[in-house]
Amino acid sequence: MAIKRIRVDELKTGMYVHDLDCGWLQHGFLLQRFPVRNSSQIEKLQGYGLKELYIDTERGHDVAGAPTEAQIKATLQEQLKATANEGAALAPPRISQREEATAARHILGEASEVVDDLLHDVRLGRQVNPAKAGPLVREISDSVLRNPGALLSLCRIKEADTYTFKHCVSICALMVSFSNAMGMDSSTVQEAGLGGLLHDIGKMKIPSKILNKPGKLTEDEFTIMKTHAPEGVDLLLNTPGLSSLTIQIVAEHHERMGGGGYPRGLVGEQISEMGRMAAIVDVYDALTSNRCYHKGQEPTEVLRKLLEWSHTHLDGDLVQHFIRVLGIYPVGTLVRLSSDRLAVVVEQGEDLLRPTVRLVYNILHRLPIRPRDLHLQHSHDHIVDFEDPEVWGIHPGTFL
Repeated sequence: MAIKRIRVDELKTGMYVHDLDCGWLQHGFLLQRFPVRNSSQIEKLQGYGLKELYIDTERGHDVAGAPTEAQIKATLQEQLKATANEGAALAPPRISQREEATAARHILGEASEVVDDLLHDVRLGRQVNPAKAGPLVREISDSVLRNPGALLSLCRIKEADTYTFKHCVSICALMVSFSNAMGMDSSTVQEAGLGGLLHDIGKMKIPSKILNKPGKLTEDEFTIMKTHAPEGVDLLLNTPGLSSLTIQIVAEHHERMGGGGYPRGLVGEQISEMGRMAAIVDVYDALTSNRCYHKGQEPTEVLRKLLEWSHTHLDGDLVQHFIRVLGIYPVGTLVRLSSDRLAVVVEQGEDLLRPTVRLVYNILHRLPIRPRDLHLQHSHDHIVDFEDPEVWGIHPGTFL
């Protein structure tokens, strides 16, 4: 199979679309793979703001000189390493991940009640009360400043009945980490966190049969879904105690640098810095999360995707900064070491390619090993690549 990436304006009838390369960006096509039979399909793709996609040259016409999927992946891996060499964007954790884990679990329990209460108010037609969310945002911010990996790694574990509130908490924690790493003052960091917590509040105005649909949305359903951003703004616009920065996040987290986003189709710096940051964070969390209709991808794989989309959909400079916030192998990632052992990343350091890991499995003997921490900065061992936990039957969260 020869898979190549081409520009949408290079697409012709007789080609076969292998991947629309926008798993995070919903569109009006029910399938990701299909033969191109007429020009209206191409016009439709362009109308959705798609810039590039992958074709299968064994099932349709080729484009001479177009880069292969393998070449793209190798280039992105080199770009990841180059970003890693710039060093961590956050200060070292104040306490260990293990110490912060208890507080992080307590915050998640509290968040479940707070978010549920906020959403319940909206369903009943009541005005959102920021005072309910403020203390939670401060707790999340404090936890992230002590050790960002503890809470974020717990938020990655999303079951169907916990997805909504954990997604809200994830976006809040990621926006707090991101804005803090950008050198913003504490007040702005709090506003960014609150925007993250409330970013999807408008979804409470979307019919539940669309919001909770387990499969692909039709074009008409997607048109309705897209109204959640302006609906969220309408809900919050006249709410006392909310800053314009917080509302920007709600309004702009689905806008895209190259246009084609929603609700306003803004381009480039027409989107506020906070809106561009929120877009990156929302894409990252959505792609790394398991849903009933799609398996979450591993964080390192998603970071590669963010880099790939940097020149078309996302702000490239901010993407690189975000990667330096999380690390190339974020906390909770299962990795293969050069010593043929598997380990779970538990702590980031200044060297983003050599985090602290917890050894859990011997590949050669195919046996679990007694967990112990290894500081890769002080070891000859190194990470070869990330691994899919399902393949090995390992649940990284149990080792955190």
